[in-house]
Amino acid sequence: MLFRSQLYFIAPIGIFVDNIFPSFMGIIDKKIGIRILTIFSVVLISASQIIIYFFVEYYLMIIAYFIYGFGVSCIYYQTVKNCWKYFPDKKDLMSGIIISSFGLGSFVFTSIADQIINPDNISKNGKYYSKEISYGYLSFIKFFIVCTAILGITSIILCFPYEEENIEDNNNDQNNKDKPLIKTNDNIPLKRMILSLEFAKCLSIAGCTLIFGLLLTNTYRNFGIEKNLDENGMHTLSKVFTLLNTFSRIIWGIICNKFKFKKPYIIIMINQIICGSVIYFAAEKLYTYFIVVCLGVLSFSGHVIFFPNLIHSKFGVENSVVLLGISGLFVGISGLIGPLLTYFINDLKDYLITYLVGVAPSIVSLILAIFIKIEKFEINDKDIINKIGDNDDNKLVERFTATIANSDNKE
Repeated sequence: MLFRSQLYFIAPIGIFVDNIFPSFMGIIDKKIGIRILTIFSVVLISASQIIIYFFVEYYLMIIAYFIYGFGVSCIYYQTVKNCWKYFPDKKDLMSGIIISSFGLGSFVFTSIADQIINPDNISKNGKYYSKEISYGYLSFIKFFIVCTAILGITSIILCFPYEEENIEDNNNDQNNKDKPLIKTNDNIPLKRMILSLEFAKCLSIAGCTLIFGLLLTNTYRNFGIEKNLDENGMHTLSKVFTLLNTFSRIIWGIICNKFKFKKPYIIIMINQIICGSVIYFAAEKLYTYFIVVCLGVLSFSGHVIFFPNLIHSKFGVENSVVLLGISGLFVGISGLIGPLLTYFINDLKDYLITYLVGVAPSIVSLILAIFIKIEKFEINDKDIINKIGDNDDNKLVERFTATIANSDNKE
């Protein structure tokens, strides 16, 4: 039998996995392409749901969510990167549309699940729901498996990997050999980016921001129920929460395209700090709790849009998937902090401490957002010269190009 404290850890396991593997999948994407990865994704997600349908053992549930997270990681940032290449001047808007689609899928299937599993909003009979609701849950899993197969096959057919045009001007290439080396994202080794202070700041922003964002996502409904807020009101809040998390991403994408990163993100962090500080007290009334939770999810959805665009703006599109995957490791850890905090909740007062502890890193993220440089990552010319060890211009270009090629092959 699964206990509530154990259930807190199941979904975050999936979040942890689908955030730590995109860097690995970014490398695989270069080898086999987004279409093959989409096939793997459909198979893995379907397999995870089959396990959930037939088994209720705790560790098999953990394995199922691990497989599910791995399946999601196959296509999350890879899809975004593919569209960035098709629409290089609309990267921010594309991010908003694509990432909001993930949220839209969650909203649609959550709404369908409510109608299949518990259409009459029947409350628990003590600690547990009735057998009818359990059977309804199994019916929904079967429905979800069928939808995954149909939508997955459709996605595989409609997926068109971006291909560079192989048009080369030999004269231009010859002329370019005589030009000095230019410091850009494309000719800097990925290792130098990973070990840079600028990337460390980005990692800190991702981890610190999402501690409260994921904590809010995992606890707001349980906390509202514990405060005896109206069941129908909480049901409505869940739908509004998911809708805002979905469609606000498109709006954030438009804002990001116009105002870039710093100013909007500072506003996002200030909003998150305020929401985290007052959410416990706002739960005294349904309408105040409703407002604070909805404002809180706007910060969560804002980060999901602004952070990937920060990474590709500083480090380039080609490196973005790997770097976002490394950032995902910190996101996954942040996702596990919430369940660890809620594990120790024994009464309502513990929620106050939990939310305040969760919001404290947002202050760190706010400070980093104020001082981070929003510009392309560069390295010093002297570092390049010392690394290659040659002062002759022609040999310098040739050997530096060879160094980058070898580095890319290893990566």
